Amino acid sequence: MTMDILESDKLKFAILKVLAKNLDGLSLNLLRKKCGAYNYRSVQRNCDFLIVTKLITAENVMSVNRKDKSANLNYRLIKITSEGRKVVERLDNKHFDFIV
Repeated sequence: MTMDILESDKLKFAILKVLAKNLDGLSLNLLRKKCGAYNYRSVQRNCDFLIVTKLITAENVMSVNRKDKSANLNYRLIKITSEGRKVVERLDNKHFDFIV
């Protein structure tokens, strides 16, 4: 008997793999784009789960818009933790082909 992996679990694995390749971290929207054609909310919920499990971290960042100095841009910077890197290494060793 084999057990299928849910789409939401595949997205969690994809998030971890994309973040492992980007050491500086990514915004939530850029992370969504790099993972593929997923809904923003679904990526956000999966990131929230990974934050609770301490596999990734999120910090609020404010940057100044160069064109309009009065408009500051606020976004969440998502980074992978050392525990998350260990999970990615184990996934790579298991040869999961469906992951980004």
